Amino acid sequence: MWFLMILVGIISGILGSMGLGGGTVLIPLLALIGITQKSAQVINIFSFIIMAFFILYFNVKKGYTKVFEGIAFCLVGIIFSVIFSLLVKSIDDRVLKICFGIFLSIVALFEIFSFFGKYYSKK
Repeated sequence: MWFLMILVGIISGILGSMGLGGGTVLIPLLALIGITQKSAQVINIFSFIIMAFFILYFNVKKGYTKVFEGIAFCLVGIIFSVIFSLLVKSIDDRVLKICFGIFLSIVALFEIFSFFGKYYSKK
């Protein structure tokens, strides 16, 4: 099980660093190895908080963003992560899976339409 968790962490870290939201990859991968939806979301929030500070550090160092802006976005993300994690405690796992599946489907549709929009606008 530890090997699978390390492998999931590596995959989500690589894809997350490419701009594909880590949670979009991490939560489904954790579900595939048998982690419950709520546990997967807790792991995702914890990893988000850690990665946000590292990403902020490297982006400020390269001059891509300003310290204040980065910290502001990180704090807002952390605050809403905490608020919604408290809300999620009262929601059934099955409902969370359905909601997350709908969310992923909407994201996929946006990506498909965005791809074809860019493809046809070049012609």
